[in-house]
Amino acid sequence: RLPPPLLGLAMRRPLPAVVAFAATAAIVAAVDALAPAPSPAAGPRGVTLLRGLRIRSADGTEVSADVHLPAPNYGDELFPVVVFANSWALPQFEYLQDSLRLAERGYLVLEYETRGWPPSGGRIDAAGPHDREDQDAVISYILAQAAWRPDPDNLALVGISYGGGLALLGAALDARVKTAICMSGWANLERALFENDSPNLVWGTVLEATGHMMGRVDPTVDAAYRALLQGNTTALHEFAAPRSAETYADRLRARRVPLLLSNNMEDRLFKPQDMFDFFEGYNGPKKMILNQGMHGSAEIFGVLDIDLNHVWAQVQVWLDHWLRGGERPFDGALVDMQLRGDQSVREYFAAWPSARVASLTCAFGPRGRFGLHGSLRPLGDGALASRSPSGEESITFSRTSGLNAGVPLIDIAMQVFVDKRILSHMLFVSRRHAIWYYLPTPRGLRLCGTPTLSLNITASSSKWQLVAYLLSVNWMYEGTLISHSSVTCWNCTAGERTRRNIELRTLCEDVRGGLAIGFSFFSELYVPANTDPGLKITFHYSDALSLTVPVLLADYDHKGSVETLVV
Repeated sequence: RLPPPLLGLAMRRPLPAVVAFAATAAIVAAVDALAPAPSPAAGPRGVTLLRGLRIRSADGTEVSADVHLPAPNYGDELFPVVVFANSWALPQFEYLQDSLRLAERGYLVLEYETRGWPPSGGRIDAAGPHDREDQDAVISYILAQAAWRPDPDNLALVGISYGGGLALLGAALDARVKTAICMSGWANLERALFENDSPNLVWGTVLEATGHMMGRVDPTVDAAYRALLQGNTTALHEFAAPRSAETYADRLRARRVPLLLSNNMEDRLFKPQDMFDFFEGYNGPKKMILNQGMHGSAEIFGVLDIDLNHVWAQVQVWLDHWLRGGERPFDGALVDMQLRGDQSVREYFAAWPSARVASLTCAFGPRGRFGLHGSLRPLGDGALASRSPSGEESITFSRTSGLNAGVPLIDIAMQVFVDKRILSHMLFVSRRHAIWYYLPTPRGLRLCGTPTLSLNITASSSKWQLVAYLLSVNWMYEGTLISHSSVTCWNCTAGERTRRNIELRTLCEDVRGGLAIGFSFFSELYVPANTDPGLKITFHYSDALSLTVPVLLADYDHKGSVETLVV
């Protein structure tokens, strides 16, 4: 039974969540049905599959697990260990093919169903203390099976989405973990659900709904969802902090745990800029893969063919290096970004921040009384820096403004799978309820990295929300959404001038036409703080009201090697 707040929200837009999760579940089920049953004679090594094992946790709860056992090549051979945890609302056999292939290569692989998801017992703890106890019990269990020949010095945690976040947490909290691979996961759960104090309505609802549909949700998770809807920052922080690897980052740094991270640029749950920030601040061995796609899409198709999937190919190389002493996995690239528009192209960076990427900062200029849009003026040295803008302009609240972040889930899936972009027709953007600023750009401008906004505003109310849209605008004034974000205040001082710095979604994309940044009050992606038609936000023009974008400067080829900078 769904909690009343969730039931109302789910009834408004039930289809997107059902379609998205049903499609993914169908892929996983197809793999399980079609894959040949592993046998001692299958593949390069013999592999034996043990199904339906029950592992008892500290509180007596039992979790269900499967194990792939490789056949030894010599008498005293020990096998490096890989542990998978299931994704949210998906069974652990999503990793069936990956586990089989790894076992054929000489890995001892265990996949388990986290608590609350049948056939495991207990209630869904959302990476809370009980999940961490379960993880500890699973690792202890597999290392205790001497007949399976586990190597206690070479153990990896690997997972997608929920399983990825648990892998990162486990690496921080359990010294037996040598390396972790987190795909479409999180490092800071509060940012995922409540970034810039904006409640992530769509994905919060999807997680809560699918939890109740397919598992048994703990009341603490329901309470966190209600806190999300209410904008209760204190309650959200108390729930999210112990469930975030970032909270324990010092432990990861102290042990220098090697981390392979993969996130997708259209992921509106575990947003790429959040994990990218964590990556930048981490000083241990690391690699970051940024793919085009929505939540889990770049990684989940690896369950069909591990060798044809870029992310899973990197997973194999990473495990071979850190658990088996294979060749160094970087190939000169610390960061790997897939280009939007031509996904056969990847930009490779030997270091990050990279000398190949420059920051272009633009101040905003007013649109004036009759102008269609305001201007973006590059800041720099000399004469440009001396012409600081001045004045102010205001917009008022409306649910419709002409700026569009897409229909939740559906439009994101259309972008990813059939390349139907999210568009705004800039000629029809409301002057009263929205405002946008434009910069003509040279042909071939490529942005790779995380755009940032510096805001200098005054709101007429103590509660407000501002949504930002970064767009590529062609000569027909058709704006293609390339990034976005929002910022919310639940208890500001009405009428007080406010400065905020926020990040937009990380991107790697060519700008076609010109670059624009637009603002409105409302998007269906978020819970609005205030829907009063009288709500007004005033933009104060100065160098403190600015946009910074990451511009790729280098000439390059696309063969996978890192090139020398040529400006």
